[in-house]
Amino acid sequence: MVQNQLFTDRWRISRKKSKSKWTIEIQKDVHEVEPVLIIDPGHGGEEIGSGSNANWIEKAINLQISHYQYKRFNELDIPVAMTRTTDETISKDERARRIRESGAKYCISNHINSGGRDGVDIIYSIYSEDTLSRIIAEELQLEGQNIRKVYSKSLPNNPKEDLHYLNRETENVQTTIIKYGFADSNQDDVIQLKKHWKNYAEAVVRAFCRYAGYQYIEPVSEEEDFIDFEPLEKEEGIVQVLQLPASETEWRIYPIGVKPTDGKEIGVIHPNKFNGLEYRILGTSYPNVYIIQTSNFGIVQIIAHPDSGAVLKPSKQ
Repeated sequence: MVQNQLFTDRWRISRKKSKSKWTIEIQKDVHEVEPVLIIDPGHGGEEIGSGSNANWIEKAINLQISHYQYKRFNELDIPVAMTRTTDETISKDERARRIRESGAKYCISNHINSGGRDGVDIIYSIYSEDTLSRIIAEELQLEGQNIRKVYSKSLPNNPKEDLHYLNRETENVQTTIIKYGFADSNQDDVIQLKKHWKNYAEAVVRAFCRYAGYQYIEPVSEEEDFIDFEPLEKEEGIVQVLQLPASETEWRIYPIGVKPTDGKEIGVIHPNKFNGLEYRILGTSYPNVYIIQTSNFGIVQIIAHPDSGAVLKPSKQ
């Protein structure tokens, strides 16, 4: 993403006269506008995030939620940007700079919590009101997720400075930090996030529209397009393994819950760095699309057509 720039699609209609005939041309007009909102997928790259567990890596689920929201805000014609769109390492100073210089009025920073408790934490700046945070809490509750805390907090040694750098160092951008649940929940957060992360992401979209005065339209159902993954049938003691060749420098991976198409990837893995990679196949979602668990991104989808050089083989457990 080019910083301070957001390109959105509009349409340009023009008429041209050729001899005695008029023709109408409709063309996509791509122009530069400033975002109203910037979405910040927490962590990334070398910083995986403490809200990780056996089911997901925090940096990846943060990006998954953020990509979904970015798509929805675009569908609603709300100018939006992201601090990162791939698995990128960003320093605190750089992240704050991207938010600060984006031109956006608002920022939503997506995270998963850790600490063995349960429920959503929503953190607003000491420099702003709590209205947006309260509306987000209401919408998340409507989706069945409980709210643990909605709060702001100052530095212990300086009550005029916000405890969180995203609020302290982003100047006039109103930043809201959302921690959607606990990765090590002592109740039901893990199950809820696995099943309903998209509903929670949509709740935030709905809340922002309520707060900022934008028209909200329900998303078009993707149920017909999406096939939830099915576990592979296997013989006792035998599992299927996917081998990726060492000749490939990059291989795209996709989040669970979406159709794996261009633009929906959450990152890449690098078979060439490890003289090839091998993963146990957990299931399938589409023809030649497999579910695997990676160390950096958690459980993801990967496209492995036979022509790609990928090999499937049985292996003993």
